[in-house]
Amino acid sequence: MELIKETDPYSDTALVEDCRSGNPAAFDEFVRRYKDRVYHVVYRFLGNHEDAQDVSQEVFLRAYQGLRQFEGRSKVYTWLYSIAGNLARNRLRDSGRKGRDKVLRFDEARTESHDATGAWASRAATPEESARGRELDEAMQEALLTLSEPFRLVFVLRTFDRLNYDEIAEIAGCPKGTVKSRLNHARTQLHAQLKARQLL
Repeated sequence: MELIKETDPYSDTALVEDCRSGNPAAFDEFVRRYKDRVYHVVYRFLGNHEDAQDVSQEVFLRAYQGLRQFEGRSKVYTWLYSIAGNLARNRLRDSGRKGRDKVLRFDEARTESHDATGAWASRAATPEESARGRELDEAMQEALLTLSEPFRLVFVLRTFDRLNYDEIAEIAGCPKGTVKSRLNHARTQLHAQLKARQLL
């Protein structure tokens, strides 16, 4: 198998060029670099493991088919998330449901937990704190699925992948001010739901 080009650092731009040249090792690296990020964002949006796996696979299939048309006007990952967002929304509409699969375990999802105020907390150290962290994370996922698609998307991208407002605006196809407004609305709604469950 042909090796990917030696680039220090091996940038996304170089990776895309290698993919376009037909180097299978380059696309393997492309998938390796983004598969976990794409899966977690899609899962948080859909709330269903099986759907998230299917959509994530479709994302990379579409990316592979579209790499030759990618003009580099945006960052590779914002382009990839635009594909993911569209496919995830289509999956919701096709299935006619929000998804109610078992939520991702707290320690499987990431090494940090998030509350609806936007503050990040380190992983709980004691069994009691760990149990509360899992409860909070599962409640967050359940509450997240009650948000309408536009609010859910910006919250997921900002919270679980920490994209900036400009990147989210590009992915969501709306002005940056709209992103901020939707994010504030989402946080307010999630905070209210978690507070009602006495988790905040």
